[in-house]
Amino acid sequence: MSMFYHLPPVGNSVCLSKEAGDSMSVLFPGYKTQYYHSGTAALSAAIVTAIKQQGIKVPDIKTPEIILPAYACPDLLSAIFYAGAKPVLVDIEADRPWLDLSSLRAAITENTAAIIGVNLFGILERWSQLRDIANQNNVILIEDSAQYFPVDNKAYDWQGDLVVISFGRGKPVSLLGGGAVLVKNKVLSTALSTVLSEGLQLPLSMVSGFAQRVSYGLKTRLYNAMISPYLYWLPQLLPFLHLGETRYHVLAEIERMDAVRQGLLAANIKCYQSDVAALACCDKISTKLDSLGQIINGQIINLPRACEAEAEDRLLRYPVLVPVESRNQIYLKLQQAGLGVSILYPSSLPNIDGVSEVMGNEQTFPNADRFASQLITLPTHANVSDSDIDKMRLILSQ
Repeated sequence: MSMFYHLPPVGNSVCLSKEAGDSMSVLFPGYKTQYYHSGTAALSAAIVTAIKQQGIKVPDIKTPEIILPAYACPDLLSAIFYAGAKPVLVDIEADRPWLDLSSLRAAITENTAAIIGVNLFGILERWSQLRDIANQNNVILIEDSAQYFPVDNKAYDWQGDLVVISFGRGKPVSLLGGGAVLVKNKVLSTALSTVLSEGLQLPLSMVSGFAQRVSYGLKTRLYNAMISPYLYWLPQLLPFLHLGETRYHVLAEIERMDAVRQGLLAANIKCYQSDVAALACCDKISTKLDSLGQIINGQIINLPRACEAEAEDRLLRYPVLVPVESRNQIYLKLQQAGLGVSILYPSSLPNIDGVSEVMGNEQTFPNADRFASQLITLPTHANVSDSDIDKMRLILSQ
């Protein structure tokens, strides 16, 4: 394939029209919503809220603990540290993107304020089991839905006490920045509303000015152009962009989302939920992988199938587990063919760049490390053609 054709791993463009949008007040029926400048900030606000609530129940907690999966984005750690809490890592199930339930139960202590479950790739966690464990131990359940967004706004199916959404680059609904926390419980909603400091409670008209609107418009138009398969090779040649890089970054502050992004959110949700081509792409990839038969059964794990992901749930990336000894070779072939492959996070959290400096890496998480060494993800956006999917299948069959 030509070097001038390269699919991005994720590729939802930003809709700049407000005409399709509804009022912000009806975007998430039944939820109270707070908006923040990033998904990481939103998660940290949710953690602060959980700690406040748990502090009422257990007043003598000295260092609140937050449980999270050992295979996850390091931004979860950034959010936890900003909130003044201690992260407690739990291994995942073997060959699955879910928290190991036995390890989760063993990790809960009297200092546990919250459990973070993650809808990784868009595959839903086992929320009914997590809900039972959270209720039995009287802790808050935080649903990290940065990689999942429902395709039907009449059937939002989030299960967490606090639901965190990201609108960052490469997310299902992308505004190139921003995040939100959704909550139904009135007590938690009140606690959440106090997280933003007094100095940040500015009228939206003061938060956004003409220069920012112009700057944002230019940036999003450039982004929309660069995620075309015929232009994506250009940013890949610029190492300072750090495309696909996974490392720990400190969260400096929690701010509210600017008015420009808030004004475009409704339209972008509609664009995402009406993108029929992208939803069909996941089904086509599944069908092609199923046709590999014995290869799939013996060597390759079609993760959405193995997790019994619902056909109507749109995936952000299509995850496949391949043999450890051939993963890098398969990745290289798919990469050279311009097929938008990624390995997402290269290891369990303790081994991510920058993490050992803030929490050490004495613990081991064998399931998470093996998962990381087997994983490849395939793109699922509307720019993926039938021909691209056929090429993916061919390489995986070799």
